[in-house]
Amino acid sequence: MSKLKLIRLCFWFYLVRTVVSKDDLYHEVGGELVLTPDKSTVPDSITSIIWKHGKNKVAEWDQAFGGLDIYGAFKERTTLDNTTGELRISGLKKTDSGVYSVEFNSKLLKTYTLSVLKAVPKPTITYTCNSNKTTCILTCESDTTDAEPVTYSWKVGEGAWEVIEKWLIVSKSDTGKSTNSYKYICKLKNSAGEGEVSDPVGSVFYPEPSEVGGGWIVGVVVIVVIVALVAIVITVWLVWKKKKEYPQDTWIDFLRKYFGGIYGRMCGVPLTPNTKPGEDGADKAGRGHGNEEANLMME
Repeated sequence: MSKLKLIRLCFWFYLVRTVVSKDDLYHEVGGELVLTPDKSTVPDSITSIIWKHGKNKVAEWDQAFGGLDIYGAFKERTTLDNTTGELRISGLKKTDSGVYSVEFNSKLLKTYTLSVLKAVPKPTITYTCNSNKTTCILTCESDTTDAEPVTYSWKVGEGAWEVIEKWLIVSKSDTGKSTNSYKYICKLKNSAGEGEVSDPVGSVFYPEPSEVGGGWIVGVVVIVVIVALVAIVITVWLVWKKKKEYPQDTWIDFLRKYFGGIYGRMCGVPLTPNTKPGEDGADKAGRGHGNEEANLMME
């Protein structure tokens, strides 16, 4: 090979490397992909545009035919701007991952490598401790199917976020106190984006205050329910007594007589043969005095 041909070959290799660039892209499932090539590198006016996914065509425009075609699984969710060459794909799927290339006037201009990943979900923290609860292992749990690779970050107390592993080992003496009152949170991240943080977990060496107070709250609720049930039973029984023994009395009279009778029995007030249960001596005496006055008037 002559030196001239070698120089020409090197020049064309350099030109291809310069013109045909490559980008690595990451998007979430369900997201949108927008690819905008730099048409300024094409010296001539654009007469045709072809986008490919691997070896298969995605979209094609040809000025001579004056039409735009969208192919295969990209129909109904893909648009192509024939003035800029911009390709837009919505509703991304895992199967959309791969290499995309664009040709202007039948010449390769640029390639893109797309990875479509599932968004990282919100994690939860679980933990297990040794028998004497001096050391615990915290685990940042989440379903990372189709979201890998992911990184795990932890935040302890008021400290900064640190990229660690899925597991975090903590000790009761970490805070310099016997209780270790730190709060722990974690989050996941992949190349498509960062997810929500977990709910905080604290006092892993002792029950949470809410857990300690939970029994007291339940006890109060039980007492209230019992009191309410007793009140309902007493009310029903009193109504039955009223209907059965004192149908002529009002509700207030019934309560006065009934509880007055209980009071009389408790205090030792004797009942005369004509005294009904619930009548005290004063009531009986009052009625007796009234009878004497009536007899005197008759005489």
